[in-house]
Amino acid sequence: MAERRLFQEYNRYKKSPPSKSNPQIISLNPISEDNIFNWQAIISKPTKKDNPFYYGGQWKLSIAVSRQYPLEPPVIKFITPIVHPNINLKTGEICLDILKKDAWSPAWNLEHLLVAILMLLDSPEPDSPLNIDAANLYRHDPVGFQSMVQFNMWKVGSFVDVKKSTPTTITKSNQVIRDVSGSKIRAIIA
Repeated sequence: MAERRLFQEYNRYKKSPPSKSNPQIISLNPISEDNIFNWQAIISKPTKKDNPFYYGGQWKLSIAVSRQYPLEPPVIKFITPIVHPNINLKTGEICLDILKKDAWSPAWNLEHLLVAILMLLDSPEPDSPLNIDAANLYRHDPVGFQSMVQFNMWKVGSFVDVKKSTPTTITKSNQVIRDVSGSKIRAIIA
């Protein structure tokens, strides 16, 4: 059952990539067609309009799907380190209700889960944190939280690559430029 469902999703994504309906989903594919149970996704928040904290960022996620899918949720983790109240910085574990067995619905698919993760980036839940320091900064010092997020993105190199042509390529009118020290952030105005 799981293989059939995953191949249906994969064929649907090949015909109509998730990036067409949501440009913040750069890619969603199995790592290899030989193993349909291991997937990888890349999500992004290319502009400040997309998110006031994570703008300019791009992250890779691993998706491990069990043979019980869609009756059980997949395990999704951030491969790219990210500072977020509900994401473990070291392990990439995500605290999101729909990724737990008791809140999971077989009606959801992998694309729905990526959309939910993108929404979690937009609206952190600091009351159930995996990263307590990030949750406290988010609650009490939004400017400090933004600085910590942007510094981490600079440190791990998780900025959107503006040189690559993808559905979410940043245009000159909203491109974010940073110096190597990470101290200056400015937008190019076309």
